Amino acid sequence: MRKTVDDGWRSAVADAVGEPWDIAPGSLRFWRSSSVHVFVLPPGSDNRGVLYARFAPYSGTAGLRLRQGAELGELLGAAGAAVAGLVRSRSGAAVERVSTPLGDMAACVLHRVEGGELDADELTAGDARAWGLALAGFHRTAGNVGSSAAPRPDPIRAADAFAALAANARGHGDAELASAAGHLGGLYMRLDPGPLVFGHGDFELDNLRWSGGQAACFDLDEAGVMPAPADVASAVRDLLGPRPGSPQHPELLAAFLDGYLLGSGRAISREELLLHRAFFAAEQVLEAPAVLDLHPAGTGWLPDLAASLVRHYAGERTIILATAAVVP
Repeated sequence: MRKTVDDGWRSAVADAVGEPWDIAPGSLRFWRSSSVHVFVLPPGSDNRGVLYARFAPYSGTAGLRLRQGAELGELLGAAGAAVAGLVRSRSGAAVERVSTPLGDMAACVLHRVEGGELDADELTAGDARAWGLALAGFHRTAGNVGSSAAPRPDPIRAADAFAALAANARGHGDAELASAAGHLGGLYMRLDPGPLVFGHGDFELDNLRWSGGQAACFDLDEAGVMPAPADVASAVRDLLGPRPGSPQHPELLAAFLDGYLLGSGRAISREELLLHRAFFAAEQVLEAPAVLDLHPAGTGWLPDLAASLVRHYAGERTIILATAAVVP
């Protein structure tokens, strides 16, 4: 994708994606790439306002999640949840399969979510409490869409991830990680999952915009039915930091959990929070070999990206070890 983006942040791939929405060629500008590619239609370019085009390879996992997330977004919006609004294509579809120079893409276009963005380093206790309340409100409203809107989670998925990580670590001679993963998997098997919720899956601050103390969200690619503590743990990863047993922002974390309790009536225990955070780390470490298998050579952004990913996965390993050390 990077090779298709010119000095003006335009791309022939984005132009192909925008065509079913009658977005003029050359109008979309590169915004960012993560699990999906995002291009923005800047102010003044279209009478529909600022728009965001999101797309990913149609046949891949990211494309499937994008399609599911768009479907869920429609259902959640109809249920009254504060989510980014989808723009219908010329054919009336919320999601299109688009042929591009890089292959078929699953694509959707969203209206901009108005409001300001909060940052963890600038957060007050009041902000954190409002954030917890907002997640509780999302769970409450999203429950109206019903469990048929997404697959239900496999109750042994996390235990399987810990078991797979333990086996993988033993195979690579990492006895410390194998022991930690085995310990956490055993604890998770005994954990009462409690009632399931329809969760966002990534209710972090960078997926929220705030206006009048109320939050609206976007990026529903990870949304679905899940235990409430899992969605909370996903949301507060930046507050927990690299050593969840000693949270990086303890006062903000406490305020978030207070807000979630106030809005949902559900108290999230320390053990629940830490085990679900460790599960996310286990999933990340398990996928690391496939992600790091490219071995980019030379200088420039690819080696820098590879080095950043190595640091990221090392940090996730640290989280697993630190959690095993503090959860009895």
